[in-house]
Amino acid sequence: MNRLVSTVGTLAAAVLLAVSLPASAYAATGWLIVNGVPHRNPQRGCYGASSPIAVDNFTNATVLVHAASDCQGPVTAAIGPSEIDTAFGNSYFVL
Repeated sequence: MNRLVSTVGTLAAAVLLAVSLPASAYAATGWLIVNGVPHRNPQRGCYGASSPIAVDNFTNATVLVHAASDCQGPVTAAIGPSEIDTAFGNSYFVL
């Protein structure tokens, strides 16, 4: 019984630690090339860019291209890992 309580306690502590990490600690792994500019292990978040946005996604994350700045407006493209695409928009979000 003590072993079960110890295991559950350890698992709960690990979950709490993982959940408490700040969002900025998350990053895509790999290279993201946007309009010819390479970004290594880009942080999760919104970035501005000029239209059209050419994305070479060599990361493990999906990139959403938004029609307006500040990742507002409709998503004009979802570019998954290992995909290359060009879309019209004024910002993109790394998931």
